[in-house]
Amino acid sequence: MVQDRINFLREELNKYSYNYYVLDNPLISDFEYDKLYKELEELEKQFPLLITPDSPTQRVGGISTGFKEVTHKYRLYSLDNTYNYDELRKWYEKITNEFGNNVELVCELKIDGLAIALAYKNGSFVHGATRGNGIVGEEITQNLRTIKAIPLKLFEDADVEVRGEIYMPKTSFEKLNEENLSKGEKPFANPRNAAAGSLRQLDSSITAKRDLSMFTYTPIIERASKQPLTHWDGIQYVKELGFKINPNIRLVKDIEGAIDFCKEWETKRFELDYATDGVVIKVNNLAYQNELGYTSRAPKWATAFKFPPEEISTTLKDIELGVGKTGAITPVAVLDPVNLAGSVVSRASLHNFDEIRRLDVRIGDRVLIKKAAEIIPKVIKVCDSQEHDNLPIYQVRSDCPSCHEKIQEIEGEVNLYCLNPNCPAVLRAKLEYWVSKEAMDIDSVGPSVIEKLYNLGLVHAPVDFYKLTVDDFLKLDLVKEKSATNMYNAIQESKTKPLPKFITALSIRNVGKETAELLVNELTSLEELKEASVERLAEIDGIGDKIARNIYEFFHNEHNLQTIEEFKNLGFNFEPSQIFKTNELAGKTFVLTGTLQSMTRDEASDIIKSKGGKTSSSVSKKTTFVIAGENAGSKLDKALSLGVTILNEDEFKQMAGIE
Repeated sequence: MVQDRINFLREELNKYSYNYYVLDNPLISDFEYDKLYKELEELEKQFPLLITPDSPTQRVGGISTGFKEVTHKYRLYSLDNTYNYDELRKWYEKITNEFGNNVELVCELKIDGLAIALAYKNGSFVHGATRGNGIVGEEITQNLRTIKAIPLKLFEDADVEVRGEIYMPKTSFEKLNEENLSKGEKPFANPRNAAAGSLRQLDSSITAKRDLSMFTYTPIIERASKQPLTHWDGIQYVKELGFKINPNIRLVKDIEGAIDFCKEWETKRFELDYATDGVVIKVNNLAYQNELGYTSRAPKWATAFKFPPEEISTTLKDIELGVGKTGAITPVAVLDPVNLAGSVVSRASLHNFDEIRRLDVRIGDRVLIKKAAEIIPKVIKVCDSQEHDNLPIYQVRSDCPSCHEKIQEIEGEVNLYCLNPNCPAVLRAKLEYWVSKEAMDIDSVGPSVIEKLYNLGLVHAPVDFYKLTVDDFLKLDLVKEKSATNMYNAIQESKTKPLPKFITALSIRNVGKETAELLVNELTSLEELKEASVERLAEIDGIGDKIARNIYEFFHNEHNLQTIEEFKNLGFNFEPSQIFKTNELAGKTFVLTGTLQSMTRDEASDIIKSKGGKTSSSVSKKTTFVIAGENAGSKLDKALSLGVTILNEDEFKQMAGIE
């Protein structure tokens, strides 16, 4: 019978997928798998009423109109962090005070991905959602169904909910970025960002192509053949059900065993094909877990040990100068390539020329570098060496590396500037910033496309983007009709972006996303902004005299005003969008610093604005609160010196009513 053959094919294909994507142990060749898959596909086309949700053919995806918010059945808590072994021992001591010595622990690698919750009913995958704020997430079931490491049907008809981490393997990340660059699109910053971008595609067929995977780490078993009494047994049971678990998991007798695990993986982690930034340590006994309970944000029975940022020395071969959108000259260290935190680093930030003088960095020096937040490499000091004193002191060149106009100082600024408005590097930087996510967010037009358009004389300033035709894009190498149309449409659609986006994109010195939103919240229209005096601008919380002067000068420059009028004539809508929903935080100005655990700083900023508050990028006497996360920096120090009230993450959430 056809039904029997379809059932057989589904079972076989699901088994082969499980062995390939979960166990990493392929049982048949790709050719043989494809042959069976095509047979099933043909049978289901002929008999569509026999298609079931757990069929392998249902992983291809389709178009969604958006993601709806869903309340999690079981809250997804954050984790408290520890940063050294003494802190780990103190955490464990609190537990042994409750239950005696030698409480067993489970150690798992902390995957740098996106937390999700998956629900199964009678063994079938029915629902999946992002972590969100731990209480409410976004339903992304359709996208999750495309990930082959997520079983659509369990090996048992159980009712379970599992927590997992979606990640993109490093090799897949590198391949994706190569493809993006070849198409003139922006590369992703790191595998986590790539996974997040892939998971939130409205077209889930794109998600299906992105080679995402998942490790399962926490089961909540509602109805099944087993009810494990320990976390270790629970992990082994979900493996039996068909989930992929991380093989690098260890059951240890006490905290010293956990510390040994952390030491082992601090360097060994770079050999893995996925990013990990620490170790999660959990009490094994589930009864102990229940008794220990939770704080307002995290379980008391678990902690995350964060690996320290890796530091390594290498030789400084040269100092290159970059020219930004405002003409700022930025020094970049060119290094002997070295492996740092899992990637090869050959360039690092030197911030500005004051930093070069402070560090006394000289070409030929042996320098120590580290990654800030494990992403951006930076030079932190010169290694002591006898050769250092014999090297020539670095001399700042007097002309722009792009147009060779004289570099100038601006009072109150640490940077040096090229003030030539026609400098090619400045023009290209403005074009690239215009399409960036922070500004007009035009995804399909990347740096390589802009370079080609600029070299052909098709764009010279951002306003030129809106004069391009589809035929103009077809003049670029390797660009076909579909890509040309997509780029043209993306540019035209950006005309409806909110006013703060447009102001951000104008590249006014010292005016970024947050400052642009402060301006629109206070002055509401572009006309009001153009008419505002320096004094009026400086009165706005978060905008000081220097920024006020920059804004005033920009909007009193005849060329800039003509350009804005040109944008208006090209169909731009300068009506502000209303971002306030409630007024709990009205009249309060917040500055965010450090890393938050339950949300990103952008998410926290959106919450503040949605409740009538304001955010600023700098601390001043006008600042009402500073929200300090982990590794808070100089903003926290300044807040303390000014007597500004400091809030931790929990206090902020309580104030905003999001507990």
